[in-house]
Amino acid sequence: MEGRGECPERPTSRIARLTTDQVSDHGDKVTLRLGREPVELPPPLDGLARQLVQRRHGRAVTAPTEEPAWLFHSIYPGQPIDPHRLGRRLKAIGISPRVTRNAALMDIASELPAYVFSRLLGFHQSTADNWDTEASGFGAEYAADLSRR
Repeated sequence: MEGRGECPERPTSRIARLTTDQVSDHGDKVTLRLGREPVELPPPLDGLARQLVQRRHGRAVTAPTEEPAWLFHSIYPGQPIDPHRLGRRLKAIGISPRVTRNAALMDIASELPAYVFSRLLGFHQSTADNWDTEASGFGAEYAADLSRR
């Protein structure tokens, strides 16, 4: 789906800028605030998020006092992890950020009208239409083409 007017930002860029303030541990559940409403993290992701919040050490000897508490910190004080490095680490453990993102978007597009999809996620209307077409299978054009064969 690349090149169809998607949001230009890579998914790993957004992941790399997550802070510990966006993670809330409620004992029985862990939530992650990505927008207005926090999202409950399912197991085992909830446990991994807890570990990231609790593990606040890096290679830096000292940390700036005004440093944001990056969920994925860099080896450099006050900096989040480089998105490319994060992407390589995720791929090394079998997670492809682009495929995972597209699968999530496909799921959302299959449940929402294209207009709502575009407004909710900030996509251009034509991009939302493309996602809607992809999510609904081959669409009417494909059926019409098959009937003419």
